[in-house]
Amino acid sequence: MPRRGRRVKQTYRGTTILFKAGRVPATVDEMFSRVFWRSPLLASEAKVFCEELVSRGSSGMSVSEWRSWIGRRRITVGQFYNMIRGLVGAGIVEKREGSWHISTGFLRELEQFIIIYTSFTSFKHRLS
Repeated sequence: MPRRGRRVKQTYRGTTILFKAGRVPATVDEMFSRVFWRSPLLASEAKVFCEELVSRGSSGMSVSEWRSWIGRRRITVGQFYNMIRGLVGAGIVEKREGSWHISTGFLRELEQFIIIYTSFTSFKHRLS
């Protein structure tokens, strides 16, 4: 009889931002295209999903609403899971108290990254 794999409890969930190399994004569409560089469909669906989360504000979208959302958007369950995995992996979306929300810590992480990187390299950032 084959052995079943044991689940290992993950102690730390980090954020990995994986962007396709190329031009610096100038629009929201380009930003999502850089995150979902293998699938233009997922890039556009991720943008719509994030716009929905932004419009809902602090209430977010209940995790149980995903089935009705994919029904309205006409994407498959697998495409939805790939989209969520990409958004969570990039740090743009997070799950809090059973609902999907736009990440509150994503901007802080980017700002801290810029501070550390500029002090390490002595480059000047152009934010202000």
